[in-house]
Amino acid sequence: MLNEISFIGLGNFRQFIVKHLTPYANVYAHDTRDFSKQAKQLGVTWLPTMEEALDKQIIVLCVPVQHMEELLQKIGSQIKEGALVLDVASVKVKPVALMKKYLPENVHIAAIHPLFGPQSGKDGIEGLNIVACEVRYDKFDRLVSFLSDKLKLNTLVRTPDVHDMQMAYVQALTHFIGRAVNEMDVPDVEQKTPAYQYLLDIKRNLGQDSWDLFLTIENENPYAAKVRQDFLNELAMLNKKLGH
Repeated sequence: MLNEISFIGLGNFRQFIVKHLTPYANVYAHDTRDFSKQAKQLGVTWLPTMEEALDKQIIVLCVPVQHMEELLQKIGSQIKEGALVLDVASVKVKPVALMKKYLPENVHIAAIHPLFGPQSGKDGIEGLNIVACEVRYDKFDRLVSFLSDKLKLNTLVRTPDVHDMQMAYVQALTHFIGRAVNEMDVPDVEQKTPAYQYLLDIKRNLGQDSWDLFLTIENENPYAAKVRQDFLNELAMLNKKLGH
């Protein structure tokens, strides 16, 4: 399926994922920060300008959702006819709406969300979950086939709305708890149970995520606020039952 693919943004997660793509495609990257040394180490061609990155067959948008509209306004008219634009954000409703709004009709659109990262994928990504949303792409089945058959991922085809509804629990709630536990700095002690170890694992896996990612997960998912409030209401009720 792949020939050439360019990443706009080469932060930590992208540096982790590109090594799984280089066996199948010529991979390029552009970022406002200078990641040229990291790109060379990863076998990725560094592109100094945005224009070069947009002149590729597949373009992956790897920017925080809160900055995506500004980016799409700038680049939408520069993407060549027939190109496929993907986003890999942790939410889907807003990025998909923005891509449909700012990208020309002759540009294909799909959206994916890898439900893993450098920590969970450190021993390999085979069998891990990834969500794929068809937006405006008549060869979407080829994308799904590549993810499933080549990368060996468990590919879940969902609508953007269903994705965000489920991720309000899967991500927004768990990251909310993880951030709180991290801020509390709960200690790792010898006198612990397996359940407490699960709590420490949440702290380790989620508590150190970037603030931009946390804002995306919590503020850009249209269903996240209600889930957080439901959780806080339950905590308050439980505490009240304890007489406090």
